[in-house]
Amino acid sequence: MARSAGGTKPTAAGHPAAGDAQGRGGDQTPSEFLENPSQSSRLTAPFRKHVKPKKQHEIRRLGELVKKLSDLTGCTQVVDVGSGQGHLSRFMSLGLGLMVKSLEGNQRLVERAQHLDQELLQALHKMEKKHPKVVQRGPRHSPRHVVQWVSSTALCEELLLPLETPGQGSTRLLLTGLHACGDLSVALLRHFCCCSEVVALASVGCCYMKLSDPGSYPLSQWVAGLPGHELPYRLREGACHALEDYAERLQKAGPGLQTHCFRAALETVIRRVCPELRRPGVQGIPRAHELNIEEYVQQGLQRVGLDPQLPLDLAALRAQQAQGNRVVAFFSLALLLAPLVETLILLDRLLYLQEQGFYAELLPIFSPELSPRNLVLVATKTPLGQAFSVLETEDS
Repeated sequence: MARSAGGTKPTAAGHPAAGDAQGRGGDQTPSEFLENPSQSSRLTAPFRKHVKPKKQHEIRRLGELVKKLSDLTGCTQVVDVGSGQGHLSRFMSLGLGLMVKSLEGNQRLVERAQHLDQELLQALHKMEKKHPKVVQRGPRHSPRHVVQWVSSTALCEELLLPLETPGQGSTRLLLTGLHACGDLSVALLRHFCCCSEVVALASVGCCYMKLSDPGSYPLSQWVAGLPGHELPYRLREGACHALEDYAERLQKAGPGLQTHCFRAALETVIRRVCPELRRPGVQGIPRAHELNIEEYVQQGLQRVGLDPQLPLDLAALRAQQAQGNRVVAFFSLALLLAPLVETLILLDRLLYLQEQGFYAELLPIFSPELSPRNLVLVATKTPLGQAFSVLETEDS
């Protein structure tokens, strides 16, 4: 199911069908990038500025799905949780005409998003003057950006506040998150379940290794009842890697593959000098493939707060470096489990929603080559029937 470009999907009618649904029919360059690989032909120039091709593809596809879902469920407001620099919020509001509130815990990112809003509005105004028939006219509502952390265990009042008082009826909210990190995706599910104002959900998860354990997995009673359902950190971290990208790296067999061995050697040094330091966030070391193993280990030690001048057993490090091909082989085998682990996490979320009496599906809306976390979990509180399939289709 994970990274699927087609095939069997779990439905709102019951439990998911057994078996692997790794469709590969869509593993090709999306048509929007055939003319220019760095610019989506489906987005106008102002919406492409400052946005990489991967993100262009994602905000367009998810934004269009949210628009359809909003229309189907009669939502009055979309809430983009973990909105970052606001690229998705801008497209949904200024491109698709939705009323959008975006929540982001990082004030610097919120300030950047507000600056980009103004820049986009100016660009649209100029384009409207030059090409009045090209730019879609009508009311424009800039997204409202709010600095706000959203917890997976506590109700966020700001999330539920309407942008404006509805003329008739009550506020109807649609929650969305594009690659909402770790527990943030779980927060979306829990707010959807417990808040009557929230009538629809479109969530794309990411960073499974950051899930609270226990608490955020498993969510469903069905998965919790499976023997051996536990997912240790290493498996959850592996599920965030992209098979498509790594297969290409293996085919090229470039020097960058030795980084796996360097990182493993660094871990042996860390465990020796500081056994209590587990899973330190080393992050990427620039141009690591141009370093020798001693230089890499020294930079890695400094990044985790240890003395980079610690005496090193160079003979042992070089012996470990000689095992580089075996490390790559081990990593490749572990990576084969990534789709299975991601599938289990996503199906657990879908089943959790179904157990609460709601309607949910997992839809593959992104090209897996561009965006390996390509499944959106869509949920509603009233049945949509065949309309779920409409959400996945491309706009003409």
